[in-house]
Amino acid sequence: MIIYKFFSSLLYFLFYPILKIIFYKYDFTKRVTFKNSYIDKSIWIHTASLGEVNAVKPLVKKLLEAYLDKTFVMTSVTKIGIEAAKLVSGKLVVHQFPLDIAHLMKRAFKTFKPYMIILVETEIWPNMLNQAYKHKVPVIIINARLTKKSFNRYRLLKIFFRKEFSTIKLICAQSEMDADRFKKLNFKNVINANNLKFALELPDHQTDVLRQAWNYKIDDFIISFGCTRPGEELLIKGIYEKLNRLIPNLKIIIAPRHIHRMPEIKAMFEKTEYSLFSSLKTERPFLIVDEMGILPQIYALSDIAIIGGSFYNFGGHNPLEAVWYEKPVIMGEYHQSCLGTVEKFMAEKAIIISNISKLTNDLYSLYQNKEQRLILGKQAKQILLDNQYALTNHWEALKDYI
Repeated sequence: MIIYKFFSSLLYFLFYPILKIIFYKYDFTKRVTFKNSYIDKSIWIHTASLGEVNAVKPLVKKLLEAYLDKTFVMTSVTKIGIEAAKLVSGKLVVHQFPLDIAHLMKRAFKTFKPYMIILVETEIWPNMLNQAYKHKVPVIIINARLTKKSFNRYRLLKIFFRKEFSTIKLICAQSEMDADRFKKLNFKNVINANNLKFALELPDHQTDVLRQAWNYKIDDFIISFGCTRPGEELLIKGIYEKLNRLIPNLKIIIAPRHIHRMPEIKAMFEKTEYSLFSSLKTERPFLIVDEMGILPQIYALSDIAIIGGSFYNFGGHNPLEAVWYEKPVIMGEYHQSCLGTVEKFMAEKAIIISNISKLTNDLYSLYQNKEQRLILGKQAKQILLDNQYALTNHWEALKDYI
C-alpha cells in the first residue's frame, strides 16, 4: 500500500498537465476538487458509469424512501453516469468520483464523511479501501461480478492489499458463478443475490408512437445495433448491402457505445447514406445516434435488436433494455461481461447467439419468421420478469448493515 500510494501520487504530480488532458472528458477538475461540506455523515454509493447507475436505480430509490433521515452520496466516473445519477432523485448528493490518489481520497472522505460505502459491480480502488480501513468504514459490494480474467488479478491484489480488502464485509453477487469466485478469494459473507439489472424501470414506450415521432414509417423494417464498438459499424454496413435487396424498407439504427467515436463512425459512411439523430432524416438507410440516454427508445421502435460489443472481443453489453420491450435479441459470441444474464436466456432459447459470419443469415431468417420474433421477445421478457427478485435479495441483505 505504501508503494502504491507513493507511485500513484508521484505520477499524479509529475504528469498533472497530461492527466488534465487525458481525463478532460471525465470532468478532471471535479475529480480533484473537494470542498468542505455540510454533510455530517453519509452512505457513499459508487458506480462506474451509466449502466451501473441504471442497474442500482430501483435499489437506491428504495433506500431513499426507507431512510429519510440519512444522506446518500452517489459518485460516478463518467459525465453520462453523473447526469444519470442526478435524475435518480433530487435527494441524492451527486459528485464526480475522485482519482484514486491518496490525498484526493482523503479529501473525499472529509467531504462525504461516509459511515458506510456501497460499491457497484467491481469498482474497487486501493486508496479508497485504505481510507475506509483507517476510518473503520464497512464496505459492501452489490451486483458484484468477477470474470475469470479478473479473478486472477484480484487474487494477486488481495495478497498485497490484505488490510484494505478486510474492510469488505458483504458481497452480493450477480450469479452463483460470481459468488463462487469471490468465495475462492476467501471473502466472507458472499451471497448470490442475482443481477440487479433485471430489476428494470423503463418508460412504457409505444412502437407506433415512437416511429411517428422519429419520422419512421409503420412498415419500415428497423434493425437497431446498440452499444456498437470498433468494427461493428462496418459489419452492419456490409450486411445492409446484402439485405437491402431482400428486405423492403430496411432501416438501420447505429447507437455507438462511446459518442467520442462519432467522427470515426461518420467517416465510414457517405453523407447520403446516413443522418444523425439530431436531424432525424430517417428516409436515409442509416441513422447514427449522436446522443446518449435514448437506447430504450431505439430498442422500443425496432423490429430486431442487435447488442454490440459482442461480435469482436469487447465482452458484450447488457441485452435487458431490448428484452424489456419484447424485442428479439441477437448477440455475438463475445458476451463474457454479461455471461450470467445471457446464459439465462440461452437456457430457454430466448436469444440468438450469432457471429460475424452468421449474422446476415440470422437477421434474414428472423425477418422471414414474424412468429419466431414474437416468441423470442415474449420468452425473454418473461425470463426478465421471473428474475426481478434480485431487488428484494439485495434489499434484505443491505438492511442489516444500514
